[in-house]
Amino acid sequence: MDALAKLIWNPVLCLIYLEIGVLFLYYTDAIAWRKSFKACINVFRNDKSNNTGKFVSHSKAFLATISATVGVGNLAGVATAIHLGGPGALFWMWMSALCGMCFKMAETYFVIKHAPEDIHSLSFATPMAYLERYAKGVWRFIPALVAGLIFIQGVVLSNLVQANSLAHAIHNRFAVPNAVIAVVVTFFVALAVLGGLKRIVDVTSALTPWMILLFIVIGLIILLSDPLRTLSAIFRVFRYSITPCSIAGGISGYAVLQAMQFGVSRGVFSHMSGLGTSTFLQGANEDPPAIGAFMAAVVPFIDTIVICTISGLVILSTPLWQSETGGYLVLGSFELGLGSVGEYTIIICLIIFAYTTIVAFCHVSERCFYYLGGKNYLYYRILFLAVTFAGPFLNLNFVWSLSDLIIAMIIIFHLLPLLGIMLSNRKIMIADLNEY
Repeated sequence: MDALAKLIWNPVLCLIYLEIGVLFLYYTDAIAWRKSFKACINVFRNDKSNNTGKFVSHSKAFLATISATVGVGNLAGVATAIHLGGPGALFWMWMSALCGMCFKMAETYFVIKHAPEDIHSLSFATPMAYLERYAKGVWRFIPALVAGLIFIQGVVLSNLVQANSLAHAIHNRFAVPNAVIAVVVTFFVALAVLGGLKRIVDVTSALTPWMILLFIVIGLIILLSDPLRTLSAIFRVFRYSITPCSIAGGISGYAVLQAMQFGVSRGVFSHMSGLGTSTFLQGANEDPPAIGAFMAAVVPFIDTIVICTISGLVILSTPLWQSETGGYLVLGSFELGLGSVGEYTIIICLIIFAYTTIVAFCHVSERCFYYLGGKNYLYYRILFLAVTFAGPFLNLNFVWSLSDLIIAMIIIFHLLPLLGIMLSNRKIMIADLNEY
């Protein structure tokens, strides 16, 4: 599985992802970069959209979407990328996020623009809404395929990776049995997911902002405590994004393609741009599509340019990244930077980030479950909780490789059609976005 994932991502799919991002950026006049932040601020000041039934207010949808993306990928994912790809991997994570801003904007715009008239439709607030409209003839299998892939991504992979990485970090650090971690995590996930969409949105939007703020404050304290070391880490990120990084006296090292492969793949896993997942919450409203589109575009920036950067620079400020990986590397790096305060901050953030991501993806996968013909929501949620329970017991490398493989397939069958849809509707989309 690991060899297959590496074969797909290195380097072809990485280049395809970045090249599609450049096309989106050019043909949308970089509007995601220019207007999203101002629009996001305006929405939080004046958000009066509905938050009942299938509708979710823009501010709560934004926070819930952030909670779905800010997870173990921002901590253990960054650590894995740097350990396997070297310091330059962080640069390529940035590039994937800047492209991702355009992807998130476009997919959310089209899901609202082409929303079915009946809000109880199986495709409402899902990427299948616009895929059904444009995938005709021999391509009509694409909506169901994308729904199936997102279902697997949510139930099996995002769920497993969060629970698995959390368990490995805590078990390696404090020798807590995986069985205990599995029971505790599953119990608290059940409290949220058995309550349905409203409970999920309320829980994730309440927890995530405070954890993000705590993480940013602690991370900045560590980085600002030694500015020269931080500047050295930044320099290495840029230097080794385009040149090989040698270690162990030049005997072994990291190639540029390794940095690109692990930077882009872990970046996409973290911010989920181009996979259609933001539409399930950001698209659940009746307002003009530009509002949700601009809100969605800000998510990759916060997720990767802010949070992943802090994680990566703290990790690169220590020598641990050459010998450790995953959640244990993040814990060790923050402990070296700020002692037990840094260590316990990361433990809390790992727990909350993993928890909110698991809970948010329960809703995403459930919508795909219904779209694919599922009927009984209780059976689905029991299945989801069973997978959560199994997460701590699985092999970490297998879980990450399987996730990379599924994400690659979603990019091929969702992002490429999205490019065609954007190009054929470019003028209308730009007009709507500029009007707002």
